[in-house]
Amino acid sequence: MPILTNPRHEKFAQLLAQGRTEYEAYELCHYKPHRGNPCKLARNPSVAARVEEITREAARRTVINKEYLIEKSEELRAQGMKSGQLAAAGTAIRELGVLTGHRIERAEIGGPGEFDHLSDDELLATIRDRWARLDSETQLASSNGSIQLNGAPRNPKDRDH
Repeated sequence: MPILTNPRHEKFAQLLAQGRTEYEAYELCHYKPHRGNPCKLARNPSVAARVEEITREAARRTVINKEYLIEKSEELRAQGMKSGQLAAAGTAIRELGVLTGHRIERAEIGGPGEFDHLSDDELLATIRDRWARLDSETQLASSNGSIQLNGAPRNPKDRDH
């Protein structure tokens, strides 16, 4: 759908798509305050369709999925090889390995001796606490689709405890 011919309707649709309330958008478009008209204008078929289009286009532009990242990493690898920048090419290859699930990055948490003073029970409690925090952060990120683990969507039900 093209831009609405009525400039105030277009601005109203854009403000709604940005998350403004109907009343805020109505006021910002310099309409005279009214209790029912903002809702009525928001339900106008052309305005509603325009809001949907703006929202859909914004979502399309912000989606960065695994395929996109793999494509860009491959482009960077090829450019690095072509220009003789082998470190950049190697970094792109490592990133491709992570994205495709062929390489898993691991990191140690804690410094040397950080856990030496803990009893076995305290150590176990610390590990469980850190695991729970990591698990909740990962579930939050995977529930909104912003991460995938080892190249596949994370399903907490499939995890071994």
